[in-house]
Amino acid sequence: MSQPAAAGASDGQPEASAARTTKEETPASGGKEKPASTIPPLLLPLAARRALASLSEDVSRSRRSRRPEEGRQGRHGRQKRSKRVVTVDSSKAKTSSEALKMCIQQLKWKEFPTGRRLLCDIYWHGVSFHDGEVSCSGQVNKYPGMTELVRKINFSRAVRTMQELFPEEYKFYPRSWILPEEYQNFADQVRVSKENDSSWKPTFIVKPDGGSQGDGIYLIKDSTDVRMLANLRSKPVVVQEYISKPLLIDKLKFDIRLYVLLKSLDPLEIYIAKDGLSRFCTEPYQEPNSKNFHRVFMHLTNYSLNVHSGNFIHSDSVNTGSKRTFSSIVAKLSMRGCDVKKMWSDIITLVIRAIIALVPELKVYHQTYIPPGKPGPTCFQILGFDILLMKNVKPVLLEVNANPSMRIEHEQEISPGLFEYVASPVDEEIKVAIIRDTLRLVDPALKKAQLQQ
Repeated sequence: MSQPAAAGASDGQPEASAARTTKEETPASGGKEKPASTIPPLLLPLAARRALASLSEDVSRSRRSRRPEEGRQGRHGRQKRSKRVVTVDSSKAKTSSEALKMCIQQLKWKEFPTGRRLLCDIYWHGVSFHDGEVSCSGQVNKYPGMTELVRKINFSRAVRTMQELFPEEYKFYPRSWILPEEYQNFADQVRVSKENDSSWKPTFIVKPDGGSQGDGIYLIKDSTDVRMLANLRSKPVVVQEYISKPLLIDKLKFDIRLYVLLKSLDPLEIYIAKDGLSRFCTEPYQEPNSKNFHRVFMHLTNYSLNVHSGNFIHSDSVNTGSKRTFSSIVAKLSMRGCDVKKMWSDIITLVIRAIIALVPELKVYHQTYIPPGKPGPTCFQILGFDILLMKNVKPVLLEVNANPSMRIEHEQEISPGLFEYVASPVDEEIKVAIIRDTLRLVDPALKKAQLQQ
């Protein structure tokens, strides 16, 4: 992960224990060692000489046996303390359990997959802060309130508030309306825009507030095309202006799933992964029209939809197939002559500003469930940013996911109607690195060292 703030690490502090010397080794007051006997050894009887030689061998053997232990001592004869193993409760990890297990093994930490009566250093939840009983100490990989705040309607409201205050800085998020409460406003704005510019032929994408994995999403051309207006009271939606001229690779539309670690709210500390996933549609792209509106494999990049297409390609290479690493796309764009440095700069700015839009309400939730001055866990969270690149390589933020999938395998049909999970190389390469780097950044030893500094 790339990091905006420096972070240090430190070994455990040496244990303070005084080194001892035996009575025979203690120097006399004159500074010279006192001889054990004033009688020359050769004048002693034979039996006494043998006993003295045996005693000398025992002393030498005893000193040799102490050397390894003495070698482990730190400065000034202090004994170094062995490094404490970090403990992770993964009993609520759900679909991220396999990737998490691999990371814990690589870090040589201790996993408790069924929970633990004693407190753990880190609690890994699969869905939300409230997945299980939260301890008064340790760290939890979810913030209270995050799941609610990044739902489509709440997130749109938060960003639109910032757009009203800073319109130029928040242009990365498409114009959006919340239905049914803003239906009239939506209809009026579309009508006026069309009257002012007859060449403007917009397309809009309708997204259910509680939807996920592409469920319930569809395209429209006009406000009158919104389906089942009567049901919007119970199932509100967000309507966004559709990006009709996206950047294409191999004639296919794609988006980017970028992983972002929100490590701290105060101070605000954000880490952005250097790599992510690129998810491709499975039909060649055409600009929306009345004949292709219904072709989800052309317009929607959701993996959960396209995986059911006959054109979906599971690849063992991270550079090909319907799901690839973002770094492989960056390499292609660089070969095309695109300014990838500027693209990355725009993406980083987009991420930071989107999180800033969430921070005020996120702090309210945080103080409600973990009041200042009272014992409680420290929080961190991995977020999934879904980003689309326009033809000019300008990034557009589609949405933010509080629980991006960390599954590192995919379903494969081995016979009609019979499926099994098989390893996905591209998912494993990206997601294991994301979780491992996150664990390194929240390592309790690292936090202790930072506090000591």
